[in-house]
Amino acid sequence: MQFRRLHEGFGAEVQGFDVLAPAAPQEIDALRRAFEEHQLLVFRCGRPLAPERQVEIAGWFGAPVDEGGGQLWTVLSNEDAAGSMRLPFHSDYTYTDYPARGLSLHAIELPSAGASTSYVSGVHAWAKLRPQLKERLAAMTLRHRYDSRTIVADYPEFMADHPVRLPHPRTGRPVLFVTEHHAHRIHGLGPAESDALLAELFAHLYAPENVYVHRWAPGDLVIWDNLAVQHARTEETPLADGPRALQRVALSEVPYMELVERARRSQAERRAQALLEARAPAP
Repeated sequence: MQFRRLHEGFGAEVQGFDVLAPAAPQEIDALRRAFEEHQLLVFRCGRPLAPERQVEIAGWFGAPVDEGGGQLWTVLSNEDAAGSMRLPFHSDYTYTDYPARGLSLHAIELPSAGASTSYVSGVHAWAKLRPQLKERLAAMTLRHRYDSRTIVADYPEFMADHPVRLPHPRTGRPVLFVTEHHAHRIHGLGPAESDALLAELFAHLYAPENVYVHRWAPGDLVIWDNLAVQHARTEETPLADGPRALQRVALSEVPYMELVERARRSQAERRAQALLEARAPAP
């Protein structure tokens, strides 16, 4: 088995490994070490994988989780908005206290003109920051926010705070943990100052030289560390251009519907607190 680098800072294509054949323990160990080093692995399968096999392979790198459909996999299709609209760079569920630990996508149907997903590494981005900016960011905390009602009307607004410099829980490597999709405000800064600093960080994170664009081929399987790596769909993929379907497995500590219920409780608590403050007599 060999690992071909896809980008100077992260990502590797796995060569000499048959995803359809049973894996030896030493092969799984080698893949786990490569996952820690490269943060993103690409398997060129060339043919569809049964969802159960994708769950099994993804499970070598974390705990597959039910995202609300009653099973451990879903399908992202451009037949609906979630699978067709443009998505800015993000890591899944950073707007909760339990961001997903890993994600896996498998190409089961692609338009004739092709499709792509773009990736950046927060580990690589942090390493390339100038020392003075690292020092400034080291103690900062960012609020991540997402109003999911734009997709599901009865879902709550999600909010969670995470360090801007996130120590990776497995590797200990620092991650620049800000995303253009869900970053709301850096605590301790005014709105204008927070926006200016975030814009500077986004320009660094998403500079073209830091981006790996994966051009999907039929049967491709991509697995990545969701804490270390962000992803984006940089263009809309309308159904008129042809069907696009990616089979998805998420790795997480907490099932998605539990995250939704926690967000509902937090939202109710915020509203109750705001009501109490509004009714409090003026000093």
